[in-house]
Amino acid sequence: MSSEESSSSSEEDVPLAALKSGKPKDSSSSGKNATSSRNQRRRSATNVVSSYKEESEEEEFEFQDDEDEDDKPIASLKKKKTNEKITPVKKAKTKTKPSKAATNDTPKKKTKNSKTTKKSVSETKVSSSASTIATVASELYSKSTKGKLISEFLCRWWYAYTWPDPSTFDTVPPNCDTLDGFPGVFVVTSGDEIGKIIDKRDPSTCPCFSNMVRKTSDELKGLLLKAIENQTSILIQHEGKGTLVEKDLDALKKWATKVNTKKADKEAEQVLRAANLKLK
Repeated sequence: MSSEESSSSSEEDVPLAALKSGKPKDSSSSGKNATSSRNQRRRSATNVVSSYKEESEEEEFEFQDDEDEDDKPIASLKKKKTNEKITPVKKAKTKTKPSKAATNDTPKKKTKNSKTTKKSVSETKVSSSASTIATVASELYSKSTKGKLISEFLCRWWYAYTWPDPSTFDTVPPNCDTLDGFPGVFVVTSGDEIGKIIDKRDPSTCPCFSNMVRKTSDELKGLLLKAIENQTSILIQHEGKGTLVEKDLDALKKWATKVNTKKADKEAEQVLRAANLKLK
């Protein structure tokens, strides 16, 4: 049994290449080859183990370094980063002082005296009064009773009489049409003068200031009272009694009835004489 076992073990130690070629080798050479192959295997195994140990040691070293950094406080790491930042260098600004010549050229403010301001105010008053042109209408309207009679009547003249008189323009001129809203006024619609305005109204009876100022205060008072009465009656017909307009008309009627017409005419003459104005 021992010889068989030794032969089987020797056969197992023989390489496959030798068996394939069919050339049996000696047991001594085969034993040497087996031992050499075992030694090579052991060396390669030891090399693999040593390399694995070196890699594991390097990983442990790196892991320790990472742990050391993790154990450090965050404030110390921030300080390192701030220390590493480069602070920019600021350039110093140079202030340029103005030269003496420039300071001397600047004009000095002049202080106004109270006397000069008073003179300027008085001059403006004189110029403003001189710029306003005084007329007969402006003087009578603002300074006389007759002027108030005229203004109040012209606000409601159509309640006192009809103007223009329809009898003055019974027939329409040839090649003309009536202008709506303006009785007595016509427009040429054919011929060589198309668009021309023809006014047939009597200007001497026109309800305007130039005609009313030639009337006496007594005439103006009568026209005004007539206009107030007609306006009040028409107002009551449309809106009834007790309106604010009716109260205003009643107050105006009381004032007009109390007017002294002779005194009003003398007052108007004095106002025009003081302003060096005359009726044309």
